[in-house]
Amino acid sequence: ALLERLTDYALRHLYDEMPGDDPAAQLLGLVVERTADLAASYMVAGFVHGVLNTDNMNISGESFDYGPWRWLPKWEPGFTAAYFDHAGLYAFGRQPEALGWNCAQLATALRLIAPSEGLIAALERFGTLYPAHLRRRWLWRLGVAPQNEPRDAALIAACERHMRETGQSPDEFFFSHRGGRANSAELQALFADYEATGSDHDYWHDGAPQSM
Repeated sequence: ALLERLTDYALRHLYDEMPGDDPAAQLLGLVVERTADLAASYMVAGFVHGVLNTDNMNISGESFDYGPWRWLPKWEPGFTAAYFDHAGLYAFGRQPEALGWNCAQLATALRLIAPSEGLIAALERFGTLYPAHLRRRWLWRLGVAPQNEPRDAALIAACERHMRETGQSPDEFFFSHRGGRANSAELQALFADYEATGSDHDYWHDGAPQSM
């Protein structure tokens, strides 16, 4: 009964939604949507939370208790921020997986008040929502308008490959390639049909990006 009350409260006051026929699945779907976007925001920023336990997550789609957080010095999926994370459980590249797993633990808790079918359907959306949010945020940070999913995915893969091969930090990469600027033949070819957006500010013409 308390879990039902809590679910109702979360829908009404955190998401401004009226509870429907399956409030638990409704809430989980909203949490999955925001958490997938949170995961994408970490990856595009080159941010490493460090300790993505379930108790460091809010059902509002926010995280807290950052502990040993870091910004990536270079694009390295295996980079860990926590000195005690010897197995790389919360390594940079595993953050989406960790956040998806956290959503699954919420689904398990909500199973007490809801049939599994709706919860599973809500949970399975993480796998399609995350890449969509990643694509949107990545192109926003590059300062180019999206094309289509296959082309955008190819561009993102090439950007990641470029950072791995050159050792550029994400801050340096996104700054130097803002608006489709590129100094490699592969990226020049991929950027050719992309329209620049929002690159006229004086900041983008400085010699180097500001950094934490």
